Amino acid sequence: MESIDHLSATAMAHAPSSASTDKGGTAFALAQAAGNRRARAVLAKELRGLPWSWQQLHECPLWVVWPIASREALCALAGLGWLKLSLRSCIDGRQLAPIVGLVGPQALSAVLNTDTQIPALALASAPKPLLPPQQSIAAYVVAWGRALLVWGCPHACRDALAGHLSWADAPALVNSIDVHPEWAQTALRQAHATAAAAGLAPVLPQDHTYTTDTP
Repeated sequence: MESIDHLSATAMAHAPSSASTDKGGTAFALAQAAGNRRARAVLAKELRGLPWSWQQLHECPLWVVWPIASREALCALAGLGWLKLSLRSCIDGRQLAPIVGLVGPQALSAVLNTDTQIPALALASAPKPLLPPQQSIAAYVVAWGRALLVWGCPHACRDALAGHLSWADAPALVNSIDVHPEWAQTALRQAHATAAAAGLAPVLPQDHTYTTDTP
């Protein structure tokens, strides 16, 4: 869902004439705008220790102020999307068992079995890293998910945000993600969609616009 920070002057000018047919849509837009402003205020309070401009706060994704459990679930979903091809090729079901504990069987299946819907060339060059042993695979998935979420932030904010969240390893993995931007964007979109469908995401206005600043 694209965030709404204001209603344009044109939209407001036409609101009275369309009130009978679009009253519900206008009310939703107003509620969404108000909710988004409140969420941005919470975000500003959360990040008050960082020397960021209002523009940087505006561009920062709202998952930063999600509860830790919800944010970690989103990280796991993003990591699953990033590692999808490696996980699909895993023939040992026991190795995937720890991942089920992160997001549940339905969300895991939704990520692994959904078509990627990206060009064949991008699919052919998608990341296929070797998976670690069973005892560390859950942490591995979450680590890549954190890196993917950091990658999806404005370039100038990445290191500061990773430090704020104590995701020390995330910036080091971003360079690998830069090589597969289309795949990464798809994994991020699917992670948000799956989190919402599975009820893992909190009820907050969600900003699904990713700024990657990749060349």
